[in-house]
Amino acid sequence: MDLWIGLSCISSLLVCLTVIIIISILVTDGVSGLLSVLLRAILYLPGMKALVSLYLKKEVRGFLNKLGISKGSGISSRILAIPEKGLANEKLLEELQRRKAADFNPDSGKGFAYVYTVHNQQFQTVQKAFDLFQFNAEDTSATDLKENISVVFFRSFLHENALNPMVFPSLRLFEVEVVAMTAWMLNGPKGVVGNITSGGTESILMAVKTYRDRARALNPSIKQPEMVAPVTVHPAFEKAAAYFDVKVIHVPISDSDYRVDINKYKKCINSNTILLIGSAPEYCHGIIDPIPELSKLALTYGLPLHVDACFGGFMLPWVEKLGYNIKPFDFRLGGVTSISADVHKYGLGPKGASVVLYRSSEIRKYQVFAYTDWPGGLFGSPSMSGTRPGGNIASSWAAIMSLGQEGYLSVAERLMNVTLSMKEGIRSVPELSLCGESDMTAFAFTSSSVSVFAVADVMEGKGWKMERGSTCIHCTVLPSHNNEIAKEFINNLKESVSIVKANPSLANKGSAGVYGMAGKIPERGLVKDFVVEFFNEIYTL
Repeated sequence: MDLWIGLSCISSLLVCLTVIIIISILVTDGVSGLLSVLLRAILYLPGMKALVSLYLKKEVRGFLNKLGISKGSGISSRILAIPEKGLANEKLLEELQRRKAADFNPDSGKGFAYVYTVHNQQFQTVQKAFDLFQFNAEDTSATDLKENISVVFFRSFLHENALNPMVFPSLRLFEVEVVAMTAWMLNGPKGVVGNITSGGTESILMAVKTYRDRARALNPSIKQPEMVAPVTVHPAFEKAAAYFDVKVIHVPISDSDYRVDINKYKKCINSNTILLIGSAPEYCHGIIDPIPELSKLALTYGLPLHVDACFGGFMLPWVEKLGYNIKPFDFRLGGVTSISADVHKYGLGPKGASVVLYRSSEIRKYQVFAYTDWPGGLFGSPSMSGTRPGGNIASSWAAIMSLGQEGYLSVAERLMNVTLSMKEGIRSVPELSLCGESDMTAFAFTSSSVSVFAVADVMEGKGWKMERGSTCIHCTVLPSHNNEIAKEFINNLKESVSIVKANPSLANKGSAGVYGMAGKIPERGLVKDFVVEFFNEIYTL
């Protein structure tokens, strides 16, 4: 009897609480707010989320079909892989004209958004200014423009905006095909999706944001999310950590081979970890992290693994095909859930173009931002940027299609030969040593007997632009480099080392003094303040 009374009291209390909650919601949010709460409650019933998801996908496909944008539709047949041979400019221009013919014409005067320019004298001035930064001032003839197919594509979409994929359908097709070709190059299975971003940093920002939001949805108990990465990971991850409130747990690298210790990496994983990170390769020394081992960790702990291949994504696949010993770093590894790769680096596309890939759309959906209560209408965006320059997207497609596999292989073979020549030259300088054994067209060197920063200063006096790391000098071998330049570089380097040896005081002058001082200050906050003040000052008139 007492048990029955107790249960009855609890039941009455629950009813009262429910009524109070309903009244509270009605008072604060009205009927629509109450309906929203009830719908969310229904979604938590077993099987309801999956059912609703299927229904939404069906409705979205139906909506796209009505708009004539059914999945995979396009003016020409879909391009899913990088062509074996690059297409001739004439063929690419024909495809450009076909695709652009279906786009909305901003000059018609029948649009009310996205494009704010018209083809007039001011428009031509903007195009000429653009051309000056694509060529030398004296090389902007019509012939040069025609021969540089990427520039032609960029100029064709100089003012088009990819914010709304339904206004310029050609840009949507260019983007999904660039994503498909990049996924093919990185051994992506069926179902890999992605987007073009403004660069490697945005690709990395999107990946971190995606996994943070995914963790919020799947593991809401995590209040202080963390991601684990080697200390050599790109600073864009630190930027993402600051933007999205995710802590980076850095794993040190070995002093001998400059590679991360997988056991130390494993010890950094805990209940707050939402993401594992590896680089292919890391920028500092050109060394690939142990991605196969990281993939195993990701599968063991049920965690996503992002491979930052912004630097090497469009180089390593071709280096591997040339026969170099490159361990798998891409979607061949089951634990890899996303990859970033820059078209504007070794993809040889325009500046402002990178690709971020996800193993499935179920992961990519956490990247998309949506806002439904704006008086201006429904708003959605797949990346950080709202406005997305059409020229970057179109010319990325043109760059990949014009080079083809043969073009990329040729570039990789030539640059790897130059890299080996430069590295061999550095080994011949007793005072210098390579920072580990790099895996690609990049390397770094240091010294225990002379100031490498002073050496860099002397080199800059000879016309070189040197890249300084915290304890070394970084070199990326670029398409502008060749064997003759490699010989000149090594000869100048030997001369510079001799000059610094004969003049030790150079270590305290110029940038050598600044870098040397920065490396010795134990309070890194002061060094950070210096960097902030530098950028604050240099961008002031």
